Amino acid sequence: MKNKASTRLQPHRACAPYLNGAVVVGLSGGRDSVALLHVLLQQGCCVHACHVHHGIRGEAADTDAVFCRQLCARLNVPFELHHADVPTLARLNKVSLETAARNARRSILADCAARCGSAVVALAHHANDQAETVLFRLARGAAGMRGMQPVHEAQGILWLRPLLEYSRSEITRYLEERGETWVEDTTNSVADVARNRIRLEVLPALNRALERDTVPILNRSAAQQADTLEALREALEQLPLTDPQGRLYLPALLHRSPAFRRAVLQHYLSRAGIPGLTHAHIEEVDGILAPEAPRHSTNLPAGFRAVRRQKRLLILPPECAD
Repeated sequence: MKNKASTRLQPHRACAPYLNGAVVVGLSGGRDSVALLHVLLQQGCCVHACHVHHGIRGEAADTDAVFCRQLCARLNVPFELHHADVPTLARLNKVSLETAARNARRSILADCAARCGSAVVALAHHANDQAETVLFRLARGAAGMRGMQPVHEAQGILWLRPLLEYSRSEITRYLEERGETWVEDTTNSVADVARNRIRLEVLPALNRALERDTVPILNRSAAQQADTLEALREALEQLPLTDPQGRLYLPALLHRSPAFRRAVLQHYLSRAGIPGLTHAHIEEVDGILAPEAPRHSTNLPAGFRAVRRQKRLLILPPECAD
């Protein structure tokens, strides 16, 4: 007789060392986050679930919140429900609803982790999400093919993606074999934003054109790029390129090749926490480094600013960029 629970998902090996204590799970009620919740419970993790109601989808969003609360009650998992007025946040910050929702979720999850005495938040991104991210970043001109990382530290929080190696179909099979249900976000099936169009139109067209499933290929390419970038990071950190205050010392850089300068700038700006860097941003910063450059500063994403001052490159945060 076939085992009804034959599909077993294991957390990504890079995440395993951080799953011994309290872990906050971003629980939307969708298949991916429901699977993540079960996987972490099976690992014996001390899980705390957090659901964010974005104030966008009306009764459907209310239903999602009820589902998450009931699921956690059945599994004896501590649960928090938070509301965010995403349309207002998007308008005030002049960003898309998608960006405003993501920023609100990150902020709420980080606050939840702090209250729970945890520095670990688990997100339910999987292999299909990774493939979409790689294509999205390539289309935007982002530097490199590096996708999402299984472990990423930001603002004192470790953001884990334990299911990053598994496909959507594997996650679906895992839940179906266990008789578990989830809620469907109908907005995911509407090709109204770039990521949805990549999921619904671009990836299927690419699969048809190459006559194969390209998700594993794109994931493998992203992993190889991540390894290359990690090796480059280790090499760059051994070089005397910064002053004691951590500022980039330009005389050590100006005589190097353009390719080397761009690699250093990519590394330096990423470490400064600047999101959404593209090749164009790197080129703009490279253009202000020389003493004879017509400009000494340039704007960067999220309100950051790069400034050349006294043979150093300074990165000013948003509150100081004016």
